[in-house]
Amino acid sequence: MINEDNLGFLRKKTKTKDFHISRRMFCIRDGRVEVAPLNVKDSHIEWFEKEGWVDKENVHDFLRKNIRGFYLPNENKIYCYKGVGFYFDNKVLSKFLDNIVKLKKALNLNNDTEVHLGPKDNFVDGKEYQSVFAGTLKGLMNKK
Repeated sequence: MINEDNLGFLRKKTKTKDFHISRRMFCIRDGRVEVAPLNVKDSHIEWFEKEGWVDKENVHDFLRKNIRGFYLPNENKIYCYKGVGFYFDNKVLSKFLDNIVKLKKALNLNNDTEVHLGPKDNFVDGKEYQSVFAGTLKGLMNKK
């Protein structure tokens, strides 16, 4: 297990366990869409560790290079970001759009699914992050 103090906020906590179970994690890496199993209470880092994708030496680089996020079926919303925090830029949206069909199929999304860049909540562990609504899947697919 990676034991780095500056990544502790990305690990599951008792108060977020129900949230973690309610969502379906994904990661876009090496041109592939990876989807976590259903009802997983792990954080992204814990999932990545179990898959063998990260270790103490490469975790920061992995988080900077790869998009991760989650789908909330009960809200029909998907969130994506990258970095040690929950950041996004035009590259995140571009890579998301490049993989939108694969994500739609892998997560069984519908055309009305809302796409958000950044975290669900603007404040995570005392730090403020930006979050924006990018559009619906159908709208974004029509822009490609």
